[in-house]
Amino acid sequence: MTESWMTDSLIAKAKKYSLLIRSDLAEVLGITEYKVRELRRELRRELAREYENSHNDDPFLAVYDLETTGLKADFGRLLCGSILSYPSGKITTYRIDQNMGGSLNNDGQLAVAIRDEVERHWISCGYFSKGFDVSFLQTRLILNDERKIEPGLHIDPMWFYKGWRGMKLRSSSMKVVAKVLGLDEQKMDVPDAVWQAAQKETIGTSAHTEAMDMIVDRCESDARVTLNIMKHCLGNRLMKNIQTYP
Repeated sequence: MTESWMTDSLIAKAKKYSLLIRSDLAEVLGITEYKVRELRRELRRELAREYENSHNDDPFLAVYDLETTGLKADFGRLLCGSILSYPSGKITTYRIDQNMGGSLNNDGQLAVAIRDEVERHWISCGYFSKGFDVSFLQTRLILNDERKIEPGLHIDPMWFYKGWRGMKLRSSSMKVVAKVLGLDEQKMDVPDAVWQAAQKETIGTSAHTEAMDMIVDRCESDARVTLNIMKHCLGNRLMKNIQTYP
């Protein structure tokens, strides 16, 4: 039950200016910062209620991962992207060698397919996504004259293992976090020769397909590991809120 001061018009205005920091939102709404905090909690509860009233196969959370030819998006290209839809558990993977341009120099169609699948969900999640996946995908979209990703609720669980927000481990890398947490599925290693084959072999050849198959396995595995790490964050109350990004 909402507090009496939480009127429909106030809630609607809070949603409209949701990107503002707490102090600025308090000034816009004409309420205290404490009430802003309570109002945002109510909005999160409202979101949870809406989801509980929906079907379990609705695309609620998209946990996604990218595999690329390099870390810099002006030179690097997309190889594949895997999107794990929660709670259904379905994984959708798009790859450069399957009706996605047919060339490493033409990854625009692949970028659009990944973007559209992620945007189908209410919330997105990725490991170190704020440091890599989101900006890489944005860059490839823009350089291919395509629309960038729309801002939405986003979770990057890596930040809860860097010490200042949650746990302090020797490293916040997915490999170390998964090992320390004792997850059933661990970070998958891919030999250098496989990455080289994916970039140098001609698309459509058996050598390229075999390399891509292994890279896709790794991409889908990373999405599953990310989901399990996020569940650990939630189970141990490391995550206090969800922010809009990018």
